[in-house]
Amino acid sequence: MASGERQLCRSQLVLEFCDTKPNNRTLLVYLMNPGAGVPVATAHIPIVTHACQIPQMAVWLPTIPDATQAQIVLLMEALDCGRAIVVNLTDVCEPDSSALGPRVTALANNTPRWDSLFHAPRHAELNNLLTAGPYVAMIGGWGALGSKQACLRDAASEVCARFPGIIGAPARSSYRNLGFRHPRPTAAGGPKRRYYGSWRKDVASLLNLSQESVAALSAEHTIDLLVDKNRIWTIDGNNSLNIDLSCASRPEGT
Repeated sequence: MASGERQLCRSQLVLEFCDTKPNNRTLLVYLMNPGAGVPVATAHIPIVTHACQIPQMAVWLPTIPDATQAQIVLLMEALDCGRAIVVNLTDVCEPDSSALGPRVTALANNTPRWDSLFHAPRHAELNNLLTAGPYVAMIGGWGALGSKQACLRDAASEVCARFPGIIGAPARSSYRNLGFRHPRPTAAGGPKRRYYGSWRKDVASLLNLSQESVAALSAEHTIDLLVDKNRIWTIDGNNSLNIDLSCASRPEGT
């Protein structure tokens, strides 16, 4: 990366139901971070000058999740989970998928590597996730992983090796079948309301859910209509948010 250039990084994101489902059931999700969901108070983000400082200076900050995490919340509700831990294959937050690979490669040139929990110097953090289980379910959603994303493929391989029970919606094609479809279509594909229900259905069909629950997740929800309008979440004070998880109403005859 260019000298002086800043890169927003995040290793994990935790989603919790504050009032409606206060239980210890936890969902573990591995994603390739889309780059959204920036902390509310960006001034509180610590600035590091070397990648090796990330583990020591990492802090938890209140964040408004993006549309991807909204899909995870629907799965949390269906699985009766009060909590979800979302882990990124790489710490790099980059909304432009075409720019993500070069940024990850630039950080990976550090010796030793520090930009991911799956690099050796940070295995203590990864082991904490292993010992924190068992999890209600483990879901992957990092996309197809292209030919120029070797660092991300290595991380995905390690996820599958360390968490053998992980499931996900299969990608149509991917390197060594490592790909799991991402919960949200790529920016190039544009917002596709039907995609969300399709993704949830494919994942739900691999989980221990009733046919009724799978059908409910497959249906179009209110949040599917709002994903690109920044109205998914409403502030509820004390670092809490409200979200409408109801199915979208349809006119009669449709």
